[in-house]
Amino acid sequence: MTAMQVEPAIDCHVHVFDPLRFPYAADAWYRPVPAESGTALQLGQVLDAHHVRHALIVGPNSGYGLDNRCLLDALVQGQGRYKGIAVVQNDASVSELQELKAQGVVGVALMSHCWEVGFMPIQHPCYNACAI
Repeated sequence: MTAMQVEPAIDCHVHVFDPLRFPYAADAWYRPVPAESGTALQLGQVLDAHHVRHALIVGPNSGYGLDNRCLLDALVQGQGRYKGIAVVQNDASVSELQELKAQGVVGVALMSHCWEVGFMPIQHPCYNACAI
């Protein structure tokens, strides 16, 4: 490989924090500072600078909690460049998961800290629904 050749790259875990367009939740346990924030446009610019073709945007539970609007907006702005991981309630319905999938979400983050002691994720209805 010469200096002019660049291997294709995919960033498998990035976040988009855009508090000007998507304010943080009032009860957020953590609010990213400005240096940790960046819009979908800025993410694209950083990825371009590093020759990264695609990215998996993980919806953060810090700042936004269960609000996936910033994530979904970034997926739209990426025009197919991005896929997403949404943060959902542990009892998310099949229809909610299908709606997220239709918008570019390829996986979910379950809120494991809300599970009871001894809970096994494979027992949860959402576990099987995620394969839809």
